[in-house]
Amino acid sequence: MKKLALWMTSLTAMATAGSAIAATVDQSNAYQQAYALYVLYHPNNKEQNSSTLIKQYTQDYAELFKANKKVNQVQFVQYEQARLEPLLKQRREMSEKQAHVRYGILDNNKDQKLTLKEFQETGLKTFNEFDKNLDGLVNAEDAKLAGNSNATHDGFRVKLPISMPMPSNINEFISQYGQGKNYVTLGDYLTARDKQYFATDVNGDHIVTEKEYVDEFMQRFDANIATGKVKMQETAAQQFQVIGKGKTTIQASDIQQFAKNMDQAISQ
Repeated sequence: MKKLALWMTSLTAMATAGSAIAATVDQSNAYQQAYALYVLYHPNNKEQNSSTLIKQYTQDYAELFKANKKVNQVQFVQYEQARLEPLLKQRREMSEKQAHVRYGILDNNKDQKLTLKEFQETGLKTFNEFDKNLDGLVNAEDAKLAGNSNATHDGFRVKLPISMPMPSNINEFISQYGQGKNYVTLGDYLTARDKQYFATDVNGDHIVTEKEYVDEFMQRFDANIATGKVKMQETAAQQFQVIGKGKTTIQASDIQQFAKNMDQAISQ
């Protein structure tokens, strides 16, 4: 009950701060975030026209307006959090399965004993994928050679707060492994992977078992989801402000108009 009270207090605080948020929300980012989340909910609907996108997006909120023709920000955020839970459960199950698959790939000789050498062989391949000119550095020159890329690790245009923080382009790679520099050396990257390996090797026997590997990944996954859920509340509050254009309540027609604006924004 105490957690519920704190959550409701948080939502109420977001609602009272609505006008301030409305003045600072990046509408373009709100549309991109909304579309990325829409694709997560409808993974099989990537090939669709504007009409079907707008219709389906509006339909996703039909349940929200069944009891009330107009809803406020607190109700909107609660609705978004409720429909997010099944998705997060599904993503967790899928991510755990993928972690087992990754272990099988990393364990080259299939002896169920992942050595540091095996772990770093994959690290070297990853570094070389980012080091486009193969000069031993990942920097701005490699970014130029790679061209523009807005795709994320999950395949979307933007990273949602619930996405794992994995670099999907050169700039993100430098940000994560550059230690404040504007480049990453092979040594920087392999040292970071050394630390990850030994943190995963819980019993310190210089062998990472499948259980150790999967457990370590899922601990990071759960921690990221916990933080991401809080940020998704903030994202929903910001989305409400864009939908309502500063109003304290919204209705189904506002959702439909937002869907039209979103469709135009992602088509640019």
